[in-house]
Order: sequence, then structure tokens, then C-alpha cells
Amino acid sequence: MKISPLREFVLSAMLWLPLMFALWFALSSVVAFPVVRLSHLLIDGFMPGLLYEAGQDYARFAYSYAVEIAGLPGLPASKLLIDEQSVNILIYAYSMPLFCGLVAASPLSWSRTFLQWGIGLAVLVLACTIGVSCEVLYSIRNGTGNAVTAALTDEGYGVLAVHAGQAANAFVAQRFDALGISADLIALLRQFAYLILPPVVPVVMWILLNRRFLEGLVGWDDETCAAASGPSGVAPPGESP
Repeated sequence: MKISPLREFVLSAMLWLPLMFALWFALSSVVAFPVVRLSHLLIDGFMPGLLYEAGQDYARFAYSYAVEIAGLPGLPASKLLIDEQSVNILIYAYSMPLFCGLVAASPLSWSRTFLQWGIGLAVLVLACTIGVSCEVLYSIRNGTGNAVTAALTDEGYGVLAVHAGQAANAFVAQRFDALGISADLIALLRQFAYLILPPVVPVVMWILLNRRFLEGLVGWDDETCAAASGPSGVAPPGESP
């Protein structure tokens, strides 16, 4: 019995998507590698000297930064290092297996499949980099005061810890305000990079790269669904078996 192209695509996607997500999770450190490096470069280029240290911790972007708390007598130093901060890259990178699964389920030859994977992953790495960078900047802009207060309170500084948190928060706010970045703007960018980019970009990329296939689905055109070898076992429009 002959099944429709749409049903065939859905069945193929049900097989490929779990496989891609399993592979993505198993290679999470590899997935994070380019994102960590690009995020570090982007943040350093945007706000030089903001990060004291940055690197990769498995699938996380780990970083530390220093803040000025000068002018408060009784503190051990005029600068405080805030370390052990990190961002889970996988919460931004799930777009990669989603895109790869959709492409693999499409009626393409292997050569076109790998070509689309290469194009799409390059774009998605950049989108993930933007998301991770916005998360880091948001955490520094809005969480520094609480981090300083909590750290100094644990060390027994009491009320002085609150004043130090306020001083650190003012120091960070001044750096962001100098670039014209308000707290509301960085919060908006972070929400956009977290809620919009990961689910939307892979789907839009897949649609743009497979327009002819989608037209075939809508038109129910047998010629666009001729059998051939490939990831889903179906020939792309215009290709012979």
C-alpha cells in the first residue's frame, strides 16, 4: 500500500529525531566546544576585560569575573573575584539535533543531506553562541550584587556584605550603562535568545533549504516523491534514483 509523502516524512522523522538527540547528548562536549570559544570571543570583543577567566566544563561555559568594591573599610580587598559561574550550553543547543533530524527525514541524497547539515550547523552554532553570551551578560548584570552579598555573608561580614553587594552592583551597572545597555535591554535579549532562537531557527533553516520538498507535500505530487537512496529512502525533487 502506498503511503502519502507526509506520512512517510512523519514516520521517518520519528526514527531520526530520537537518534539525533541521543547522538547530540553523547557528544555534548564536542557540541559545546565551538560555542564556548566563540562565546568567549564575543563577550571579550563586546566588553573587553569583563571576564577574568573562561573555559569549558564538559557541556558548560564556565567563567569568573572580578568586581570593584573599593571605598568600604573593613573588607579584605578592593576587588572581589566571583568564580564558579557557568551556563549549560545544551539548553541552547537542542536546535542542532532538531535540525539534523528534520534534514535526515527529508527526501534527500546523502550528499545533499551532509551539505544541509554543514550549512545549518554553522548557523545554529552562531545562534547558540548568541544565547550563551546573552545569558552570561544577563547573569553578571543582574546577579552580581546578590552573589557578592552571599559570598561575604558566608565569610561573616554581616551588614558590610550588603553594602559590598550594592557597590559591586553599581560597578557592573556602570560598565553596562557606558555601552548603552540597560537592565531591561539585556533581559529582553536573553529572553529572545532563550525562547525564540533555539526552536525557530532550525525550523526556518529546514524550510528554506527544502522548499521544493514542502511544495511537493502540499501538492501531493508523485514526481516529487520518487524512490531513491538516501537517509529516508526517498529521492529529492528533480533527482533520479
